Formats: sequence, C-alpha cells, structure tokens
Amino acid sequence: MNLGFMGKYAVEIKTQDKNDAHHISLYSKMLDKVPQIREKGKSMSVIEIGCGRGGGCYVMKNYFDICDITAVDLSSANIKLASKFVPDVEFISCDAIEFTTEKKFDIVLNLESSHRYSSRLSFFKKAALMMKEDACFLFGDMIRKTELEEVEKMFTQSGLKIIEVETINEGVVNSIEKNSRKQYPLATRFPFLFPRRIHSFFVTIHSQAYKRLKSKDVLYNLYLLKKL
Repeated sequence: MNLGFMGKYAVEIKTQDKNDAHHISLYSKMLDKVPQIREKGKSMSVIEIGCGRGGGCYVMKNYFDICDITAVDLSSANIKLASKFVPDVEFISCDAIEFTTEKKFDIVLNLESSHRYSSRLSFFKKAALMMKEDACFLFGDMIRKTELEEVEKMFTQSGLKIIEVETINEGVVNSIEKNSRKQYPLATRFPFLFPRRIHSFFVTIHSQAYKRLKSKDVLYNLYLLKKL
C-alpha cells in the first residue's frame, strides 16, 4: 500500500488491521493535516490519484468516515482488486496526467506516485483544476534533495501554495527496517538471490531507495497545499 510510517504519530488501529498498522498510520498522518477532517469527514468529497489496490480508500472510508470517494489508477488490475476490496468507491482506470473530470473535490490526495509520472508539473496543474476554492491538496512522495526547489516551484506555477510541509524520513525508514524483514523475509535474508529491481520495487533494506531515505539524499515529504 505504501512504505508506511512508524514514529511519534499514533492512530488507533482496528484489530483486523494490525498487520497493516504502518501503512494505515502513514495515510492517517497525511489525512489529519486537513482541518476538522475527523469531525467533517462525512461531508467531504475526496479524489485519490494513484490509488493502487485501494488501501488509502479503505483508510478514508473506515477511519475517517468519508463516503464520497473517487479513485484513479493507471493499472486496470489494481482497479479490479480495489473495487472488490473497498465497495462504494468510484474507481477509474486512467493515466494521472490524462485524467480529467468536471467534478470539484474538497480533498485531492496523491501519495508515493508522482515520481513515476511523465510530468509532475502537468499533474499539479490537473490537481489544482479538481479542487474547490477552499480545497486541500495532500501530496506525499520521495523527492531528491537536489530537486526539492524545482518541485516546490512547480506548486506555485500550478496555482498552489504550501500551507504545511513535513519531512518524515525517520518514521518511513523505521517502517522499512521493521517491516521489510517480515513482509519480504527471503529478499531481506538472502539479498544476493534477488535482482536489484526486486529490492527497488519493494523497497527492502537492501534497496538504493532505502539507503537514500536513510541518508536523506532523498526526502520523504508530506505537503498540505491550497489554491493561491
């Protein structure tokens, strides 16, 4: 679902979700940046771009009582699985850059996805068009330290302003260190048996992504943005 978060932030995890506590914590930490979301979640509309297999939608629905959820992912296989996992969500298979909608949302959410897009700038401009006037854009991703200034300039170019930014490398690294051994025991115990691309895809403790996050050559940033 995501790399997860383990740190000072705490959320009460339901018994049936204990194995995914670190994943849920990351989404919850991000969503809690929206003012009064715990009280007003039921009345909010959300679109998640890059929804994967529906983990974020599950958190929004079951931990924040959000009912009006639209979710987009490039992979039709992901959309098929997500539709079964989280009913009553409008799932759409489409490229993030090409996706358009006339509907405006209270929250636009994008987590661990934009670094794979053909153009972050084009995506940010699309995200701004989907937002109501007082909407929130929740954006979280890994950003090379050398690219940070450029990425943050793209927000302004897209008509967005940073309300809050938080770097959470420590909590993400803790999650990788604790959970990759459990989730991918063979790959972490016998790294030489698996090609580099496998370690990279799953972000094990032997991956370059993990090493760069730990050294902070790559920043894991969570942003709360609004329209200018």
